[in-house]
Amino acid sequence: MIKIKDNFQIAISALTQARSDHYDGVNAIYRLSACVSIPKGTSNDGVERQVKKVTKDLAKLSVRPNRIFIHDNMIEIDWYPKAYRYQMVMNRGQYVGLLLEFAEFLNKAPIQDLYIQDGFFDDDPEDSVRSVDNDLVNFFPEFNSKCFGAEDKESIEIINCSLFDVYKEIAA
Repeated sequence: MIKIKDNFQIAISALTQARSDHYDGVNAIYRLSACVSIPKGTSNDGVERQVKKVTKDLAKLSVRPNRIFIHDNMIEIDWYPKAYRYQMVMNRGQYVGLLLEFAEFLNKAPIQDLYIQDGFFDDDPEDSVRSVDNDLVNFFPEFNSKCFGAEDKESIEIINCSLFDVYKEIAA
C-alpha cells in the first residue's frame, strides 16, 4: 500500500522537485497552490455543493485565496502574491521554509483533505525582478495575509475548467 504524502512531505519534496528558478533570487514567486479532490462519480449537484462548502470555508481563512479552478477531479486553490509587492526567495532553503509555513496553514484549515498541489513546482515564474526597485521586492516572504492572497474586499474568483455543468458563482 502506498502512503499518501502529507503537506509537510510535499513541501519538503520541493527540495528536489521544484524548478530552480523558483528560488534563484532573480524571479518572483508566481503562486502557491492547494487542492481538494472531487470523489470519482460525484454528481453535478454534489460538485456544486462541495465547491460552495470549500469556497465558504476558504473565505473565512486568515489568508484568503485569490482564485479557485474547478477541474473534473479536483478543486485547485491558488494564492497569489499581493499585487503591490513582489515576493522573492533567495535560495532553496528559504523556499522550502515558505512552503512549510504554507503546509502548516493548510493543515490548520477546517477543510478536509486540503493538500499542497505540487503542480505549481513546474510553473514558469511570472516576473523577473532584475529591473525592479528593491523597495517593491520582499526578500523574506512569509505565508501570511501581508504577502499572499486576496485583498480584504476582493472576491475569490471561481473558474470552471471542468466538463461538469458551468459553475459561475463568485465568492464574496
